[in-house]
Amino acid sequence: MSSIYSSRKFPYVRWIIWTVLALAWMAFIFYKSNQPYIEQDLKPFLADLIPESTLSTFTPTIEFSYDGYLVSGTSPYDFFEFFIRKIAHVVEFAILAFLLCRVFSPLTRREYAPIVWAGIVSYLYALSDEWHQTFVSGRTGHFTDTLVDGIGIVLVMLFYILIRRRKHKKSGLRFR
Repeated sequence: MSSIYSSRKFPYVRWIIWTVLALAWMAFIFYKSNQPYIEQDLKPFLADLIPESTLSTFTPTIEFSYDGYLVSGTSPYDFFEFFIRKIAHVVEFAILAFLLCRVFSPLTRREYAPIVWAGIVSYLYALSDEWHQTFVSGRTGHFTDTLVDGIGIVLVMLFYILIRRRKHKKSGLRFR
């Protein structure tokens, strides 16, 4: 593997650490996706935390359809749970994309390759995650959720590109 870099050695220890972290995060996503909805229902927690009358004052009176399901402000706990879950999708796959960028970075000298590979692998994992959920009792897999996952992936990819460009601009190197 040392032939990847001609001027420096391959960072085995760091690469192994990032790889283990990425695989552990993927296992965590799998574990959470394998839980039936009843075990992940946030509504009882929200009900214990905030009375419905109080939550209703902060809930907009809008309704929209998401992948065939009605999301309505008339049911505040359902409404907020929906958005908490979607934010969780964005965050969990943003973390995965970041970890995979770190895994793929030492494997190539090309600027975009780690970012592209991290994006591809993260999105393929999002697709497999939603497919896996179709086999879990009380869960459904939605292609639309993979698009939400993709938001987190794309945000990390853009952030990673901006950091690389800034780093190269300071050092005087051109970004390919």
